Amino acid sequence: MDNITLFGATGELKEQTINVLKTEFKVNDMGEIIWFRGIQITFTDDGIISSQRTLIDKILNRFSMRDCKPVSTPINSNYELKAIEDEDERTDATASQQILGSLIYLVTGTRPDLLYTITHLFQFNSSPSTKRQTAAKRVLRYLQGTKDKHLFYGWNNTFTITAYTDAS
Repeated sequence: MDNITLFGATGELKEQTINVLKTEFKVNDMGEIIWFRGIQITFTDDGIISSQRTLIDKILNRFSMRDCKPVSTPINSNYELKAIEDEDERTDATASQQILGSLIYLVTGTRPDLLYTITHLFQFNSSPSTKRQTAAKRVLRYLQGTKDKHLFYGWNNTFTITAYTDAS
């Protein structure tokens, strides 16, 4: 079975697209979408809001961080990624890998603000340390304070992509 989700402003273009698809495929209109692969979709007069708050709550519960104290950034600005030098720093890979694996879907879904941090932490994923595990848990603490962040796609907005970077 093949599935397609089509959403946009109600109007002639949307109806034309559906009619073209119906000429080639059997189409079942399931009505207005509310959830799509764990992403909550909300339609407003101004546009579409996509949120993964429910998934964030599940992740925080899974790693016993439901009541953790939030932080304002996903990674400490002084965090330095390097190979483990002291064997005492090593820890079991499973916990860190499970946290990062759970977070990667948030990045691809609705939380591009986590992209740098998650890819940064994944670089030494096969060589876990207590320091890296603490950094992964910091991301969870950041999520605790930013559960309600979401993506908004306005009906009448033109998209302009602006990127900022730090030379370091």
